[in-house]
Amino acid sequence: MSDFYELLNVAANASFEEIKCNYKQLILQCHPDKLHQLDDPNLTGESTQNGDFNAINVAWNTLKDPIKRKHYDAELLQLKFQTHSNIYAHVQLEEMQRIQVEIEDEDDGDPELKSTDKGQPATMWSYAYDCRCGGQYLYEGPGPKDTDESPATSTSPAQSSSSEVIVECNECSLVIIVKQTGMEK
Repeated sequence: MSDFYELLNVAANASFEEIKCNYKQLILQCHPDKLHQLDDPNLTGESTQNGDFNAINVAWNTLKDPIKRKHYDAELLQLKFQTHSNIYAHVQLEEMQRIQVEIEDEDDGDPELKSTDKGQPATMWSYAYDCRCGGQYLYEGPGPKDTDESPATSTSPAQSSSSEVIVECNECSLVIIVKQTGMEK
């Protein structure tokens, strides 16, 4: 799997505008219509340039779409996890510190994150776990669908599935595997 960020010469945390700017520069350099033809065209050189052009377009089409980019980033993280054994711990979601986050009223299309009808900010839960380096592992994905103080109290049959998520430390290269149990399907 090629690294789309490396292909477009941007960092993994680059903004949309940075990615777009680099894409435009690179596509002009290797666009088949813009290339100067040599007197004796080398067939393998042309196919390489067309391959670069196509690879840049695939990278752009993935990284310009926020949903595709999120999925791609997850695939990269999974690949990084498989190639490096830098796992610090296996942690149950219930072992992580639960943090309440208030979401301001933004029209992002997600009805779960909108403010209440009374103008009060909506509430979302994040989870934190301390790393040995002093940093933290922050998880903002879905948690148990309960309203109690303890996220581990729900035991309905519909919530018997479990999954694992890789979470990186915000300070070092270590990761933890967070096992989510009691999740709704």
